[in-house]
Amino acid sequence: MDDRTTMEITNDRLEEAIREYAADRTKERLSEVLNLLRPTKLFVPAMLKAPDQPVPCFLKNNSGDQFLVVYTSKAQIPAEPKSQALLSMPFPACNNIVVKPELKLAGMVINPFSDNLILKTELVEKLHEADLKAPQMRQVKMTQEQFRVFVRKQVEFGILPRRLFTEGKEFIDKLCEEKEAFISEIYAEAFKDPKFYPFSVNDYSVMALDIAEDLTLIRVDLPESALTPPLCVRVYLTFNPLTGKAGYYTIEVTQDKNSHLLGEMCADGKHSDHGNAPVEGAELQKIIDLARGQESGMTS
Repeated sequence: MDDRTTMEITNDRLEEAIREYAADRTKERLSEVLNLLRPTKLFVPAMLKAPDQPVPCFLKNNSGDQFLVVYTSKAQIPAEPKSQALLSMPFPACNNIVVKPELKLAGMVINPFSDNLILKTELVEKLHEADLKAPQMRQVKMTQEQFRVFVRKQVEFGILPRRLFTEGKEFIDKLCEEKEAFISEIYAEAFKDPKFYPFSVNDYSVMALDIAEDLTLIRVDLPESALTPPLCVRVYLTFNPLTGKAGYYTIEVTQDKNSHLLGEMCADGKHSDHGNAPVEGAELQKIIDLARGQESGMTS
């Protein structure tokens, strides 16, 4: 994998972890964010001191403290104010800027106009020192199977629901029209390099149903090879053409081959647990009930 591939895949999960930490500010959640930050690259707005001399931008708060500004993805960067340059920098390199004593920075701010996650200089210094003491520590190399599971999880619990909730009717219409080819394309894009993509269009099955005027339901059966928890055997996407309300439901693999879990990804990126999935013949009615708000689950 090249740097760009690593960055884009890692940052999907990183953004999710940042949201989880914002909702539950525990040491465990923060540790997960930091662990995901360490091997990734970030976007750093910069001004040009000279054509070949970019200088990172700093953001000052109401107290006059200055912070290094970084973003986890281009989608997080506001259109205005527009920077003269945009650098792609490894997280340790960002730390190296923050700890420079002559800059007198108060820390680093990640996605200041959305997540606004602040890492104070004291914490950044500890991370920087740990990197210096353990130069042999690098991004963990995955086996081919681990990478396959990792990317599938990104798609099934991140990319697909995010696109559904963001694009709405446009996404549903394209899925209904292109079906298996569209789903295969989404997975292939997540794997980036064709040689890493282990599936074909024939590994997917898409069935779209107009249940009623106010409910379109799409069942997507996913590749059966090498399934491992918490990957999905299939997902259900629902959409109300009258209100624009969308729903995303997962039938998840468990350690018990004879049972599956029924989950739901919400628009805010949180996962809800609806317990054991019903037998396959009863799934459709269960999803319809959930889509129409007749049942609720527990958020995890």
